Amino acid sequence: MLKQITNKFQFPIPKDWKLVILIFMICLGFSISFLGFVPSAHAQTLSLSVSPPLTEVMIIPGKSVSQTFTFINEGQDGMAKIYIIPFTAEDESGNVELDEKNIITASSPFASWFSIISPVSSFGEKFYMAGGARQDVTIKINPSAGAKEKDYYFTVMFELENTATTGVAGSGSTNVARIGANLLISLSEDGNPEKKLEILEFTAPKVIDSLGKLDFNIRIANQESYFSKPNGQITIKPMFGNPEVLQLAPLNVISNSVRNIPCLKNEETVRCEAENKVLVGIYKSTLEISADGESPSIQKTITTIAFPFSIIFVLIFVLMTYKIIKNAKNKAGKPLDNA
Repeated sequence: MLKQITNKFQFPIPKDWKLVILIFMICLGFSISFLGFVPSAHAQTLSLSVSPPLTEVMIIPGKSVSQTFTFINEGQDGMAKIYIIPFTAEDESGNVELDEKNIITASSPFASWFSIISPVSSFGEKFYMAGGARQDVTIKINPSAGAKEKDYYFTVMFELENTATTGVAGSGSTNVARIGANLLISLSEDGNPEKKLEILEFTAPKVIDSLGKLDFNIRIANQESYFSKPNGQITIKPMFGNPEVLQLAPLNVISNSVRNIPCLKNEETVRCEAENKVLVGIYKSTLEISADGESPSIQKTITTIAFPFSIIFVLIFVLMTYKIIKNAKNKAGKPLDNA
């Protein structure tokens, strides 16, 4: 009886079992594909640009000027807003540090200095901006009459945000993009403030191997109240041959800061390195700069000695190798002594 019940629940096994397994695997693959398929949400991209990225304004305290910035939304639609943040020098490479804690608000000491004319009536007010659109932002700058004559540094910040859908109702994440335009405001009654720079460092190797290249480190300090651009050059005079001149890049050094200054070549900033390789002898390099290209200029001269260490090392190595080979040949050519 037990044998009959057991046989009742047995299933026949197909003879072509390989075909059955293949069909099963194909069905399983289709099932996984359909279960794993979820309609993808369109990626929300945010991309911004601004012109001009840097504005320098010389203004008399109590007077006003207007400046227009053009922001371009190169990504998706979103809600935009504009605000102003003070900044200071972050490092010696020209990067700035935004003072987010002192963003310009109604209670800020600089609140009366700025007003926005378009596209909204107040800073921080949101407005719609379509993807691909350009938006002119006009800001009026009106420093108080009693403001101290010196530099003031701000960033006009443009912020755009949108909500990226994830394909699930009621869910999504907010993407935010920001771009800033730096604003250098110099307050001066006569429009001709005193500017002065200091050569904090001008160095190159004291000794260099022949066929190498001279490279320089330049750090310029500005301890004055107004930003300035170092206008100048490096003149390299070898003991033999013609001198070489490297042009400095005229980059802003803001007040109470130090900046590494590169050189300028074909309208691009590059490391200050000589084009010509050194030979033998003494090389005198002179850095001469002036603030904004105005006299008086300051200069510093350093000396580098070029010596052919590598060439001498190679010659010594060749002579030693030759001597070893010669001694080996002499020993091989001597007859053996008879015992």
